[in-house]
Amino acid sequence: IFQLLHSWTRWIFLVVAVVAIAYFVLGLAQRKPWVRQGQSLLSVFSGLVGLQWVLGLVLFLLYQVPSGFDIRHQWEHLAAMTVVLGVAHVHYAWRRREMADARRWRNGLLLMLGVLVLIVVGISVLPAAIQWRFYIPA
Repeated sequence: IFQLLHSWTRWIFLVVAVVAIAYFVLGLAQRKPWVRQGQSLLSVFSGLVGLQWVLGLVLFLLYQVPSGFDIRHQWEHLAAMTVVLGVAHVHYAWRRREMADARRWRNGLLLMLGVLVLIVVGISVLPAAIQWRFYIPA
């Protein structure tokens, strides 16, 4: 069940990421005032990263403990995704800080793009057979 959840949650995350990035690009381009929906999208974005991390940690423990913790690419993936988790939650430090609206839109957009780049790096350490595939239980 954890493998199924981890597999399908990534696609939900990807949809949220595309919607959030489009929303932030429009907010920045149209010079809109900062709105609560922007913070909500950032929270959903980082929350899904956190959910993926927890599901991945459970999978890591389920697969690594029986194998003696010797599968290197899983360790590398866990380390990279832990960095992603930290970066994805940086926006919480900005919540109460006084900032111009354009700066909030820009920072949120850059944060999401940076997280996506780090995710691609973290996924690239995995064997090609398990990168970005749907898991369907047999």
